[in-house]
Amino acid sequence: MMNSSEFNTDSLVMEVENIDVDSYIREIFAKNGPDKEDYPVFYSVVSKVKAEEIDVFRKKISPILNPNSLFGFCYTKPFGYSGDFFIIEKIYQYYVSPDEKYRKWDEFLHSAGAVIAVRNRKKLAVQIFEELNKKAMGLRKDVMILGSGPVTETFEFFEKNPDSSLIFEMLDLDKRAIAYAKAKNRNYLDRMTFYSANVIRFSPERKFDLIWSAGLFDYFKGKHFVYLLKKYYEYLNEGGEIIIGNFNVENPSRRSMEIMGDWFLYHRSANELKDFAVQAGIKEEKIEVIQEPLGINLFLRIKK
Repeated sequence: MMNSSEFNTDSLVMEVENIDVDSYIREIFAKNGPDKEDYPVFYSVVSKVKAEEIDVFRKKISPILNPNSLFGFCYTKPFGYSGDFFIIEKIYQYYVSPDEKYRKWDEFLHSAGAVIAVRNRKKLAVQIFEELNKKAMGLRKDVMILGSGPVTETFEFFEKNPDSSLIFEMLDLDKRAIAYAKAKNRNYLDRMTFYSANVIRFSPERKFDLIWSAGLFDYFKGKHFVYLLKKYYEYLNEGGEIIIGNFNVENPSRRSMEIMGDWFLYHRSANELKDFAVQAGIKEEKIEVIQEPLGINLFLRIKK
């Protein structure tokens, strides 16, 4: 998972082209994973793996492709799908295995631009909740989170704003995610309602001042994205907004996410996201695209 374009230098290209990949991988595993100075070369080695070579490359790194490492957790999908609530929580908490066989590999994953962007989007969520809370001035405001996962952003918001008047409804298909989120947020359950349901079939019983979805829509094809945007836009109060996250096409970590983590997303540009909103019947003047500091996660922001 490449962290920045600074690795793309001529000297690095020459170095990678002259590498015997088998020997290089053995050297990395001999010291239980890459050190920080190894990251640029390792990223570049991964980025040069061709589609027909992916299975062969995965065999070379198979000792870490088990649930004990973060890469392996992504790859093996113990909960049955990519980007489950537990791997997202491990990313949020900067989890690193205590086992020396995996520690360096976990640190390596946390260096990735995409992983840093995931942590950044949690911070952005807290910031947006705080903006709405300030605007509420003690009056009730309703928030829905689509694909709520571990609900860490809401937990952190309430930890900082325990007397907030925001009321949250959480939607996630995975009952294990909901059980985890309820336990984590046990002190704030009086202001949270959880639904285990498919986001496509679910119909809310009220309208909302904010609908937030950080990491769900980049698993959907364009037609489903447009359908869901059009559907949930109708559940906004006047003056409310819907904010939908999506990984940017300029995600430098994409190849390693896919090759090492078997984690595939629909990456989209700001213009594509705006076009989806137009297709959903939303006027252009209501459409905005913002981003977290790295620009790897984009957010379609629409006001009603």
